[in-house]
Amino acid sequence: MVSNVSTQADRREYFRINDSVFVEFRSVNDDEAETLSQVLNDPLHSANSQEKSQFRTLQTAFAHLTDQISQHDREIARALRLLDEKINLINHAVQRQQNKSDDNQLVEANLSGGGIAFMASQQIDAKEAVEIKIELQPTGTYIHTVANVISCTKAEDAANPEAPYYMRLVFTYMSEVDRSLLIKHILNRQAEIIRYNSNQLGVSHL
Repeated sequence: MVSNVSTQADRREYFRINDSVFVEFRSVNDDEAETLSQVLNDPLHSANSQEKSQFRTLQTAFAHLTDQISQHDREIARALRLLDEKINLINHAVQRQQNKSDDNQLVEANLSGGGIAFMASQQIDAKEAVEIKIELQPTGTYIHTVANVISCTKAEDAANPEAPYYMRLVFTYMSEVDRSLLIKHILNRQAEIIRYNSNQLGVSHL
């Protein structure tokens, strides 16, 4: 039986904002998309097999030790898990910075936890897979994901004639770390917009 009740995380995923972000994208075939989905899921995808083995051994030992500590002091165990999560986030950030290129373009985008839409310089057919990298502002948070094109239509009245195609994409693969970072960014931006609108309303009543 499938429930129709959406979770709070699902609802947050589909909050939408208009935002200025740096975007780099390229079309990929199905095999590349599948390979990317597996690569992005591995926080040590650029490391060699020995480093990966050492990392997994340390993770197993850490989890075992944390479980033992939790039996005596849950707060210390929780602090250690948070520290481990922080280290993993830093590791993801370093990996992304190493993979960045100079091809990022600043675009005005409509953004949610489930997808993105923006004006593009090239046309990509609907249902095509796309590798997309998004740099959020002003934090510089870097999101690396695989998406599918929902539609890509040419706008005759495009403000920038060099980017006349309005492309809408749905994220088909994104790591849980990146999704959490993206949703957090969207919620923060929404809070900023609400505060700004409230301040403007207060000024107008003066």
